Amino acid sequence: MDKSEFEKRLQSIVIPGGTPQNDSVGILAPISEAITQMMPRSLFRFRSCDKRQIDAFEKNELYAVTADKFNDPYDTLVRYDKEGIKQSTASFLTYENLAQWKVFFGQGGDFPDEAKQLLPQDLIDAFKNNLMLVPDDDDSVKQYIEASRDQMLSLIDLYFPILAESSKRFQTIACFCESIESVIMWSHYAQNHQGFALEYNLRDTLAHPITNVGLYPVIYNEERLDVSIYMAWAFLGLVGIQSPIPDMLSSMKIALHKSKQWEYEKEWRLIDSTIRDYTSNEPSVIHIKPTAIYYGQRIAKKDKEKLHTIAHNHGIREYEMYIDYSSPEYKMLSKPHR
Repeated sequence: MDKSEFEKRLQSIVIPGGTPQNDSVGILAPISEAITQMMPRSLFRFRSCDKRQIDAFEKNELYAVTADKFNDPYDTLVRYDKEGIKQSTASFLTYENLAQWKVFFGQGGDFPDEAKQLLPQDLIDAFKNNLMLVPDDDDSVKQYIEASRDQMLSLIDLYFPILAESSKRFQTIACFCESIESVIMWSHYAQNHQGFALEYNLRDTLAHPITNVGLYPVIYNEERLDVSIYMAWAFLGLVGIQSPIPDMLSSMKIALHKSKQWEYEKEWRLIDSTIRDYTSNEPSVIHIKPTAIYYGQRIAKKDKEKLHTIAHNHGIREYEMYIDYSSPEYKMLSKPHR
């Protein structure tokens, strides 16, 4: 199975808030099956030789951070049709429109599915009941509706950008690569080849799941994912209208879509969705032991010695990256450390 097929499966599955856990597991079965088929035997994590990363290696810890720390400003940044949402809000909150809704509801009509997906049933029932009490022609009602509309449009302008940025902080992410041979990955994420990389067999993680943590392949697209319904739900919650989330997979879907410009990274993401303090800048810590360490081609001798001691004590395989001067290929090669 390739990533395009995985994306189709992922986008076709929606789990409304409030779905029982047993039902959710069954709904997610096609996704779990796809990930199992696609996952490489080994995934790699490129690191710099700073004290924090060396300490994490010694403790078998992975640091997962919020996406606002990433180098790509678009990473997990939600896309939404703000003007479309404002137009829908403005057209709905008019006296003339409400008069039409009054007739429609009086004839047994109901809210569209999109609205019922976002709004709690008690709010819908209250709206219908209150609407039937609105006089057919009342200037004070008209003025109230116009003021409410203008206030709501101002709130959308104010809060949607804040919600978009805050969405980066609702979960933490640890990033992995399918290849140890990438010159670019060593250059960008391992201190210009002066760092190291750790190899993980994360199939073991799936076999013994960690609470609230899942592993998924990144999906690369030319076009950003539209999550307008999710943003409308988040906005309603902010103004006090609480309702079940339209899709409990929304945050995960947002975190897995990146620009096709990043496709060379061949990235997988370990996503920790544990409820956390939104204001905290501390990473979450996930305990997984690596299976091997790879020393960058330019790593300093003192750093290599520190890492070698840890690897030796943990019984972890060691490799050194090198360049084959006779090879026509642009890739880093590895050999056992001696």
